[in-house]
Amino acid sequence: MNKIIIRIFSIILILCLLTNVNMVFAVTQADIDKQKNEASQVSEQIEDVKEQKEEISAKKSEAQKQVDKLNNQIDSYENEIDKLEVQIDDANKKIDEAEKKLKENQEQFDEQQELLNQRLVATYEAGETSFLDVILNSNGLVDMISNYYLVSEIVEHDTELLDELEAKKQEIEKSKKEIEDSKKTLVTAKASKESVATQLKTTQKEKSKYVSELTQEEADLEKQLKELKSHESSISSKIKSMQASYDAEIAAKKKSGSSSNKNSGSSSTSSNKSSSSYGFGWPVANPVIGTGYGVAGRYWSSGYHTGLDFRASSGTAVYSIGDGIVCDTGYNSAYGNFVEIYHGNNIYSFYAHASRVQVSSGQRVSKGQQIMLSGATGNVTGPHLHFEIRTPGSRYANCVNPRPYLP
Repeated sequence: MNKIIIRIFSIILILCLLTNVNMVFAVTQADIDKQKNEASQVSEQIEDVKEQKEEISAKKSEAQKQVDKLNNQIDSYENEIDKLEVQIDDANKKIDEAEKKLKENQEQFDEQQELLNQRLVATYEAGETSFLDVILNSNGLVDMISNYYLVSEIVEHDTELLDELEAKKQEIEKSKKEIEDSKKTLVTAKASKESVATQLKTTQKEKSKYVSELTQEEADLEKQLKELKSHESSISSKIKSMQASYDAEIAAKKKSGSSSNKNSGSSSTSSNKSSSSYGFGWPVANPVIGTGYGVAGRYWSSGYHTGLDFRASSGTAVYSIGDGIVCDTGYNSAYGNFVEIYHGNNIYSFYAHASRVQVSSGQRVSKGQQIMLSGATGNVTGPHLHFEIRTPGSRYANCVNPRPYLP
């Protein structure tokens, strides 16, 4: 009776343990899948924010160049305005001098004119006496000639003096008019320069405000970037913890003699029978590498090639390089259809540009199991398999050279 009870209790205990193991694995598997998807989304957000920040930095740099250019133009116009003001001051001084000379000449002219008028008046008041009377009343020929010469000299002197004064007056007035015209031109030029300078200052103020707004936007994005990276770091820590649990489970199963995962897809290929020091095989049969790891170029978002490209026509079978769990599948514009597998020990394999994915997230796979068909989806110039080896981290920074992991 006791033996029966012990057997029943043992069976119940074993069933409970098996149930708990399956539940733990199911929860761990779902959590890894959830956290990986969240990490992938955060990574994409980080890349988007980085692109936005770079775009804003470029706009800010261009706007600052325009502000500097406007400042130079404003300085140039203000220098020209200063020169024009100096020229206007000089013109005003010349006008003042011309007006002073004109006034002096006018006074001389008026004075000489007054003297002449006084002689004429005196002659008129003398009655019949005239220049002709002076000549005719001369005492002898010599006296007549002398008087004639004297009268002629007086008349000629007065006439020349008046003509000279009139000429000076006209010359000064002409000079004054030219200076005033020049002054008007200078004033007009100054007003034009001041108008342009005012417009430039307005534009400069608007550009400076735009630069300030971009600077603030750049700071906001930087803050957002730090928050996303902090979130990413937190997710990465969670993933590492889950990976540790997964690795511990695999180690416990190996220790207890559990059998390896059953192959739910196609059988292993002959090329996958060979193994690297990590125990991994090739992702395709008869592997031929095209573009290698680390090749620089503008065609890749990271600035360099993050994996290996294997030559493979559309529809070529692609295999898992080792035992593991599918932690992510999906599509994006860069990789097209992709599959990511976790193999334990912080090692992920990544397969991209598939024409068809044949596994789902959370599915267990074994080495050599067919997981997808190669194709030309995403950012490609032709059909091939893009293959990566990754360690925990962001979408690009975690990629390492896959070659040492392969046979």
